[in-house]
Amino acid sequence: MSTQGPTVGRGGAPTVNPKVGGDGLVGVYLSVHTPRYCTYDAAFAGKLAHPDFQGVRDGLVAQGRHVATLAPDLIVINSCHLITTFPTVVDGTPRHRGVLTAQEAPELIHGVAYDFPGDFDFASALVDRGQAARLQCTLANDVHYPLDYGTVMPLVCYLDRAQQVPAVPVSVCLSANLEESFAWGRHIAQTAKALGRRAAFVASGSVSHKLVRGPGKWPTAADQELDHRFARMLAAGDYEKAWAWLPEYAEAAEPEMGGRHLAMMLGALVDAGGRFEAATHAYGPSSGSGNYVISLAALAG
Repeated sequence: MSTQGPTVGRGGAPTVNPKVGGDGLVGVYLSVHTPRYCTYDAAFAGKLAHPDFQGVRDGLVAQGRHVATLAPDLIVINSCHLITTFPTVVDGTPRHRGVLTAQEAPELIHGVAYDFPGDFDFASALVDRGQAARLQCTLANDVHYPLDYGTVMPLVCYLDRAQQVPAVPVSVCLSANLEESFAWGRHIAQTAKALGRRAAFVASGSVSHKLVRGPGKWPTAADQELDHRFARMLAAGDYEKAWAWLPEYAEAAEPEMGGRHLAMMLGALVDAGGRFEAATHAYGPSSGSGNYVISLAALAG
């Protein structure tokens, strides 16, 4: 049973005009890629392996409506399963096309065709900015560069089912600490502003992530409360406070990939410098992990 978290939003669509706010970061998303939420059956037929998955599945559908309402020029997505060792990889391939079978869960995700545009100019400019800051990084421009299910499945199943919005995948780097990941979030926001792009950023990963066997198992009550505390900071717009607390939270709750995706998300929010309207769509379990679906839309002024 879940402990009480932030109030779940109704409908999930932002109340602001999607064209208000000009160029730069117009939307930020904490999203989910756990396999039992991100299958064709779950996404399109609503067939779920456990009743406790319903809230997150429906929250992802609402998050897709939120993205459609904002109508961003591109989506920058940082997946906890697009893992690199030493450099951060920014994928600028002009067309992402392939067939995905997930190494981790081939019985659940297999033979998934994807075909969506990229944005080479944005990716190249982002790498240039990273190199200027002396961050180790590289630009991928290769039709054979494999994408992971944490990148493909949220986009294909929920966030951009039509596969029309250009996407730039950014890796989670094992050698990068939280500070470096935070810096990349800032560079993403800065690049969007500099290029005049209305960009959305997606952090694809779980919050608490102490995995156990058993798909329907929840995190402990203590870890759920830590997750809810982090979500309340996002909902309240306390991004600097959340960033200051992130190392402590990461040590206690063990979020996916050490919380690097959360650090990148907070870097983007802090650098954007404006106010965001939050819609907390859902929170739910998967094999002992906590999974939040939260959308933030930039407000004018």
